[in-house]
Amino acid sequence: MEIVLVLIILAIAVTLFATEWIRMDLVSLMVLLALGLTGLVSVEEAFSGFSNPAVITVAAMFVISASIASTGATGKLGEKLLQVAGSSETRLIIVIMLTVATFSAFINNIGSTAVLMPLVITIARKTNIPPSKLLMPLAFGSLMGGVCTLIGTPPNILMNALMEQYTGESFSMFDFTPVGVAIVATGTLYMAFIGRHLLPKRKAGTLTEAYQVKEYITEVEIKADSPLAGKTITESGLDSEFNLKVRGILREKKKIPNPRRNHKLRIGDILFIEGNPEGILRVRKQKGLEVVPERDNPVLLDSKQSKEMVVVEASLTPTSELVGKTLREVRFADTHGLTVLAIWRRGAPVVKRVDHVELRFGDVLLLQGAEEKVLHLGKEHDFLLLGGVPNVSYYPRKAPIALLILGGVVLLAALGILPIMLSATLGAVGMVLLRCLTPREAYESIDWSIIMLIAGTLPLGMAMENSGAARFLADGLIGVVGPYGPWIVLGALFLLTSVLTEVMSHAAAAVLIAPIAYNTALELAVSPKPFFMAVAIAASSCFMTPISHQSNALVMGPGGYHFLDYTKAGAALNFSIWILSTALIPLVFPF
Repeated sequence: MEIVLVLIILAIAVTLFATEWIRMDLVSLMVLLALGLTGLVSVEEAFSGFSNPAVITVAAMFVISASIASTGATGKLGEKLLQVAGSSETRLIIVIMLTVATFSAFINNIGSTAVLMPLVITIARKTNIPPSKLLMPLAFGSLMGGVCTLIGTPPNILMNALMEQYTGESFSMFDFTPVGVAIVATGTLYMAFIGRHLLPKRKAGTLTEAYQVKEYITEVEIKADSPLAGKTITESGLDSEFNLKVRGILREKKKIPNPRRNHKLRIGDILFIEGNPEGILRVRKQKGLEVVPERDNPVLLDSKQSKEMVVVEASLTPTSELVGKTLREVRFADTHGLTVLAIWRRGAPVVKRVDHVELRFGDVLLLQGAEEKVLHLGKEHDFLLLGGVPNVSYYPRKAPIALLILGGVVLLAALGILPIMLSATLGAVGMVLLRCLTPREAYESIDWSIIMLIAGTLPLGMAMENSGAARFLADGLIGVVGPYGPWIVLGALFLLTSVLTEVMSHAAAAVLIAPIAYNTALELAVSPKPFFMAVAIAASSCFMTPISHQSNALVMGPGGYHFLDYTKAGAALNFSIWILSTALIPLVFPF
């Protein structure tokens, strides 16, 4: 009965993780409560995830990664490395992927991607290469680099902690490196010579000279002095003169979707126009239109202010306080003094009132306002500025100190002087004490949704082990592929983890598969170490969907990618890494 109950909870959890009907961190807490209320684990076990070494280590690594980024150390180094690539698209892809992979081996994947993305977009502009040809390789390189060291990605840290819990053994800092380096080399060559031909070619823009012009949906109101009043859409010249499409009209609370071209415009009409930012800004000045993203607090520009204004794209990071809120809720224009002209999400413009849109991680906002206010937004409110203003580092003089602390964390763990949990925590505290970032910034740098997700799903792994559900699933796996030997079983386990990771959090997938991996090794009477490593690497091998990892989601808006672009470029990469890892892991850690 306990096995059935655990499997039901597992099935519901996987479904909710995959569909995202409910936030993943909330789902993990629901799982935790369900296990405690049903008695499948004790109350102490239900909440033990919050004190798990893996959770503490992941939190500490978030702080260390943020410290490295905030000093500008990686940005300056990345800028110099990317300069050596010249203007060749192939060389650029190789240098970009190797650079971000190196960074990701020691700091958070998404932090590496975020630091290098503005540089890559700038290089794309200078070399006239579409950003869509370079940004997906950047994201993929960060994922592959993460598997090169113990601290490179949360699944590695998690599998190390769980293996120590199950077997008393642990991975050293560079146990992942042989397989990780082979994966980086294979993935880089694939993207440079095959994958790049599968990437979309979307034109680079000229508005901010640093980002791709996209077709945004923007709201404008026809003012009393507008020459458009009384004219039809055809007569207005919006299409012929400015290459703008009228996708809808809001007239006295009545919506008119896809109006006919002979439809007459009136004073007070709110038009939903689609086009690039340059055309939207020109028509605003020439046709008596007013941008109205937030009607309660519009930001109006006079002639003196307009000279100091910039138009820039900014992407929401996972830790931004705006995620899950609307612009109206946070009174964005009033609070920040900036106008949101439009929103771009998952490769398409958002066709609705922008102030009513619930913002998500990875959304790209087209902002207009004073450069000083834009810089403040990027520095204090976790926005990634993609063009139009310089990206500033906060504490550049602290860069050598931050790098020394990171080196100390790696060295202490690699030599076995301190456990990784202790060395990482020591490094995080050192970053704050030596003012590489403030205590407030340290707390804000931690992605608490990931922490809650891991802490909430760890008890499910315990319940699977305690109830016998893990052994039941392991027996099923062995029954299907066991006769072909441990090598094939390891490959099947890798494939199962990889598939799960495409539709749910990589950390959650690793936690759920870990007890199955352990019981599979026991049933086969072989070492569990290669199985734990396979699960860790598979959990980071997620290239086929933008929702599989935050790095993939982060480049979607700036790159103008669609969902299937990831599948086209990533399917063969996933397959190659599956075959390569299955072949190499048992050679590094024999059965």
